[in-house]
Formats: sequence, structure tokens, C-alpha cells
Amino acid sequence: MSYELRIKDSKTIAAMAAIVLLGWLGFIIFRSPLGDSKEVVINEGQGVYAIADVLEEGGVIENKFVFIVYTLITGNETKLQAGRYVFEPGTTIPIVVYSMARGLAESNDTAITIPEGFNVFDIDKRLSSLGLIGDSDFVKKYYGDEGYFFPDTYRLRKSQTTRLRQGFGGQANHKSQINFNEQNQKQDGVATELANKMLANFKSQTAEAFEDLSVEKQKEIIVIASILEKEAKSEEDMRLVAGVIENRLARGMLLQIDATVSYGVCVRNIEMSKYQNVEYCDVSQIGVANEIKIDGPYNTYTRAELPPGPIANPGITAIQAVLNPTQSDYLYYLSTRDGGQIIFSKTAAEHAANRRKHLGL
Repeated sequence: MSYELRIKDSKTIAAMAAIVLLGWLGFIIFRSPLGDSKEVVINEGQGVYAIADVLEEGGVIENKFVFIVYTLITGNETKLQAGRYVFEPGTTIPIVVYSMARGLAESNDTAITIPEGFNVFDIDKRLSSLGLIGDSDFVKKYYGDEGYFFPDTYRLRKSQTTRLRQGFGGQANHKSQINFNEQNQKQDGVATELANKMLANFKSQTAEAFEDLSVEKQKEIIVIASILEKEAKSEEDMRLVAGVIENRLARGMLLQIDATVSYGVCVRNIEMSKYQNVEYCDVSQIGVANEIKIDGPYNTYTRAELPPGPIANPGITAIQAVLNPTQSDYLYYLSTRDGGQIIFSKTAAEHAANRRKHLGL
């Protein structure tokens, strides 16, 4: 075989090897080993080689050599940023590099939204459903602060929001007990941090409105505002209902509000359990037909006064409605069955007619 042929054969073999290598690299680069979500943490100061080790060990990539090569040839070796990354099934090396080069790490905070009108049971359910606390942990600890948890979106530190373990399985041992105690501390930390944020926000949001009011008057406003959150939706209706409540109280009339009775049932359940093994109490699912016959501090069918405390946590719109009620001669109101409209009446006869017309009663 001539020298020229040997060179030609060598070039052919090299070309074929290069094609095979490129094909293999392409296969690995665009192949995803992820069958489920994977989370990895990249620390400050880690270079491309250390990052490749973390990704391979975490099951995010299949081959760290290919990751390094791809990162180098795309010029991203100095752009990879630290942070906590979550990669979903189907994630390929280009996506990993793209995400890390642009710092698309998970936020260090968890956002929790508490809507207007939520009560402590609702807050507890939201937190426990997210795995941030155990069932009824929030209710048992903060039930007495009902009404003063300002509705808003709050951010909690990620370190405080580790999800609950789904049980240890088998017989408990010393190590699992330590983990359990640590988890309880984290859950308690979530409840405490969120409660403190909501209470502080309440003080901040109401400081100007409550500046010259006594503590007793402030409480009265919060109680009525909490009722408005359950009775009306729009600001206009809230102000009208606030006026009706004011008129009825001034005349010594019973308020006859179902929402207070329902909440009273939840309070009774708490007190009967002595704050232990408290179950979620959904006020919207409580039938009041029989409950209105049972006297109690929250029964506005038997007592011509406000309930002793708030029945929910009102927002600033409801609070302002109590401070600025619409003055009228209305003494009655009802909500249509679809909940879309509130009908107001001045006399018992008008109210009875509206009940027949809109509710068929």
C-alpha cells in the first residue's frame, strides 16, 4: 500500500471517528435522563467542573464530560450562577446550561396569599395543604388573634418552608425522632413567621385609620368589618350593609346574620376540644336552621349585639366601609340565590316581599 493511500485511509478513519463522536455527543447533549423532577444546589465559587460533578451526582445530566464540553464551546463556562435549581423531566444539557447561565434559580422565598375574609381555619388549611404545618397547628396557636391577620401575599424564607415528611414508616427509632422534632420546629417556625408578618401588616395598614380610636372601638370596627367580608363583595354593598348593621344596633334589633352563627359553631368545636385535635371547620358548610335556635355569644338571632370577636380577617376595603358607612333608612337586606346581588329594604313588609320574590320563601 502506497504512502498516499495510507494517509487517505487515516483521514477517512479520522473523519468517520469524528462523525461517530459528534453523533454520540449530539445524542447525549439532547438526551434527558430525567424521569422526574430533580433539585440541585450550586454554591458560590463553584466552577464548571465542580458544577458538572453536582449535576451528574444529582441525576440531572448523564455525562459530566459532555456537559463540560458543551459549556465550553458555547462560551458559558464563566456564566453559570449559584442557586437552587429544579429541573423537570425532559430537561436536556442545553436547557440546563441556559438556565444556569441566566441565573434562573428558584426563589429563596415562598409566596403565601391570604385572601380577604379568610378565618384562622382557612389559613390553617392553606398552610397545612401546602405541607408547611401540621393540621390545626395554626388554629390552636393563633385562634385568639382572629381578625388581626391582615389579608395579603406574604413571602416566607425557603428554609422555613420545608415540606412535611409523609411519615417515617415502620417502627420509630432515635434518628427518626430527631428528624420529627426538627420538622416540628420548622412547622412552628412557619406559623410564627407568617402570624407575625400578618399582625405587623395589620398594625401598619390600620395605623392611620385607628390613630384616635380606643381599643374597644377598634375591636368593634374589626368585628363589623369581618362580618362585611362574609355578607358583601363590592365596596358599595359593604358600605350599605355597614349602614344597616349600624341602624339595627341603634334600634336594639337582632342582627340575624347567618355567618356569625356558623362561626359560633366553629368556636364551640374548639372549646369542646379544649384546643386539642381541632378539625378544619368550614363555615360555608354549616347549616344554621337548627343552630339559630341555640343561644350562644355568636348567635345574632338570640342576642341583639355584635358577637364577642371577629369572625374572619377583613381587608382594608371592609374596614373603610365600617368607618364610612352609607347612611340610609334600610333595616333589612338579603342576597339573591346566585350571590350576585344584595336587595335592601326599609320595612319588614318590604323584606318579606323580597324574600318571596328572590328566594321563594
